Amino acid sequence: MKKLVLVLGLTAALAGCARKDQLEIPTGSDVSVQKRDGVNVTGRLVEVQADQIVVETREGTRIQVPRAEITTLRAITTEPAKPQASGGAVATSGTPAAESARARVPAPVAKTPEPRPEYRELTVPAGTVLSLELATAVSSDGSNVEDPVRATVQKGVSVEGVQAIPAGTTVLGHVTSAERSAKVKGLASIAFRFNQIDLPGDGGREPISTGTVSRMAAATKKKDATKIGVGAGAGAVIGGIIGGGDGAAKGAAIGGGAGTAAVLATRGEEVRLGVGAPVSVKLTAPLTVRVAGR
Repeated sequence: MKKLVLVLGLTAALAGCARKDQLEIPTGSDVSVQKRDGVNVTGRLVEVQADQIVVETREGTRIQVPRAEITTLRAITTEPAKPQASGGAVATSGTPAAESARARVPAPVAKTPEPRPEYRELTVPAGTVLSLELATAVSSDGSNVEDPVRATVQKGVSVEGVQAIPAGTTVLGHVTSAERSAKVKGLASIAFRFNQIDLPGDGGREPISTGTVSRMAAATKKKDATKIGVGAGAGAVIGGIIGGGDGAAKGAAIGGGAGTAAVLATRGEEVRLGVGAPVSVKLTAPLTVRVAGR
């Protein structure tokens, strides 16, 4: 029994010494680690700790291996390539064979840097008229102040022969005034202006300053007079049939009063601009844009 214990102790001591020798491999060395479960880990030894080692594989993954699981740890050395044992000539420096081998190795090709896009700035002068098409409907009886308004440029604007504002560019603004028609006095009106332009590509959004687009409803005085006149005429006819001359006069007065009441109770026309309505607006300040090219 004592002999068996002595043998086991010597075996453990030898194993400990062997593991100690194995773990004296310097970090940075290429190593092969055999684990107790049969798994082999190959890579660069990057860290040695009291209870484990860390190996970094060729793929860049770091694997922690506990010392208790290591059965074998050995350094991997790369031996220089030996000349082939064939009958062919061995290429050495300065020989024709070496020169031929060197000629077959392609020279590294320098990568050509990708060209960077170049830009220039163009200034659209104040007073330039933008021809637009509404993308948002506005009306005197349906819009409110500060409601957003969108439109698109229908005709591109060029500066120095270069297109500064392409057709299809979006402009953004808001309603500045909306007045509904009154029943007696006061015509309906709608007004709006634009304060941003959304340039295509890398242009981004830029602030703009434009004049105000305003529309006012037409007056209805002629229509109102017609309503009153028609009412008076109809009343005169009915009054004449019923009561002769006096009846006609009374009927005219009554009919005219009815027509006037109808006018007083009816609102005037409203202003409505639907999607697709053409409008023109003038820049009140210069606009600087960035376009591609020199």
